[in-house]
Amino acid sequence: MPSHRPLAPRDVDQARRRQVAAVLAVVVLIVAIAVGLKGARASESEQSTSPGPASPAGATSTTSTTPPSSTTTSPTRATTSSTTTSPTRATPSSSKRTYRSTGRYRAVPTRSPVRGTKGELITYRIEVEQGARVSPRGFATAVDRTLRHPRGWTARGHWRFQRVTTTDADLTIRLATPDTVDKQCAAAGANTHGYTSCRAGQYVLLNLDRWLEGVPHIKDLELYRHYLVNHEVGHGLGLGHQRCPRKGSPAPVMVQQTLSLHGCTANAWPRSADGRLITGPSAP
Repeated sequence: MPSHRPLAPRDVDQARRRQVAAVLAVVVLIVAIAVGLKGARASESEQSTSPGPASPAGATSTTSTTPPSSTTTSPTRATTSSTTTSPTRATPSSSKRTYRSTGRYRAVPTRSPVRGTKGELITYRIEVEQGARVSPRGFATAVDRTLRHPRGWTARGHWRFQRVTTTDADLTIRLATPDTVDKQCAAAGANTHGYTSCRAGQYVLLNLDRWLEGVPHIKDLELYRHYLVNHEVGHGLGLGHQRCPRKGSPAPVMVQQTLSLHGCTANAWPRSADGRLITGPSAP
C-alpha cells in the first residue's frame, strides 16, 4: 500500500481558507434568501392594506332625478324632480325664508260647502307645492275666504264655488315656487319671469314670493292676496285684462295690479261695497 505524504503547513493553511470561504458563502446565501422572503412578505402586506382611489365627495347630486343606486355610499339622496330648474331658492324677504322647488304638490283633502246662492257652480281643488313651507290648510282657508266674500265673484248670482278633493275640478289653484310657476306657465305660453302668476288651462298658479311678500306699491298684504286670488280666478272664469278707467278710481280686479296700479288705487274685489261691478277698458 502506498504511503501518503503529510501536508505541508502551507497546504494546511490553504485548505482551511477554502473551508472558511465556503462556509461564508453558504451563510451569505442563506441571509440573502431570508431577506428576499421577508421583503416579498412585506410587499404583499402593503398591497393588501393600501386604500384604493378615494371616491369623489358629493358625487351624487341632490338635484338628480334618478335615485342613487344601492352601491353608492354617499349619504345624500336625490329629492327633487326633473320639473325643477333650481333645487333651492331664497325669497327676497327680510325674514330670509327659504323654500325648495320640487314640482310636486300636496292637496287639501277636505271639501267646503257651496259658496253662493245661484249661478254656475265652479269647483276648485287646492294644492301647495311640497317644499314651499306653507300650510296647505292655511292656504285653502285664505282662498275660501276670498271666494265667499260678498264683494267677490259670487255676488249677483253669476257663479257659485265649492272646494273639492277630486282631480277633475274646474280649477286647480296651486301655490308654487317661482321656478315651478315659470315652467308651468311657459308651457301655456305665458312668461312670468319668476315674478308674476298665471292661469294655465285648469290650473291657477300663484307665485309663492308674491303670496309671502306682496308687491312694493300695495302696502296691505291681505288686500293683495285677495286681489291675487280674484284676478287669477277671474281668468279661469274667462275674463281678460283691463285698464285703469281713470286716475284715483279703484282698480278693476282684472288690472295687472302686481305690475302697476296705472294711476288707480289698489282694489281686491270685483264689486264695490254697494254691489257695483268695478270695470275698465279692455287691455290688449
